[in-house]
Amino acid sequence: MCDAGHKVYVFRFRPSSHSEDFTVIATYKSVEKAEKVERALKDLLEDMEEHPDDYDIDWSPDEAYVSLEGNKVRFEVYTAGYLSDVESVIKKVAKPETIEWYRDYQEITVRVRVPKGLTVESAMLVLDREEAEAIKWFRENCGEPKVIDCGDGTQLLEWFYRGDGIYDDDTLYIGFQFYVGDRDNWEVE
Repeated sequence: MCDAGHKVYVFRFRPSSHSEDFTVIATYKSVEKAEKVERALKDLLEDMEEHPDDYDIDWSPDEAYVSLEGNKVRFEVYTAGYLSDVESVIKKVAKPETIEWYRDYQEITVRVRVPKGLTVESAMLVLDREEAEAIKWFRENCGEPKVIDCGDGTQLLEWFYRGDGIYDDDTLYIGFQFYVGDRDNWEVE
């Protein structure tokens, strides 16, 4: 029983400054299995809201996001990494084919305009050193580019990237800082 002269304060702290946006993408053999996992994750979040003391998390369940796209389940939240309960559900409800973990997840398309007919190897010789290093990085991390004919004597070398955050404020962070903001032949979207 509480003494009428004493007050009890309960604080819920936000994630620390070491927290990041985490994205977990689990791929399953079937849409049905992915749907079961999606439902189980939503049930977990509801239980976390109803019984917060039962979980060791530094995030609010109402700020987490669960989505389904075909046979893939995506879970997103801002945390310092307190995801053991989420990982447990992802693995126990149905065995995933793959689980991908990302910090500050991004999906971006990178294009560089070059003269028509120029091969990727030739482009790396013709463009400046930083551009050549950027092209090398994208080839190593995203594979060979898609080549798009622009119809005006130029072509685009295009890569699609998905993974940990590498692009912010007109700068690619790809082993070095590559500022694309003042380059007319580079585009990131």
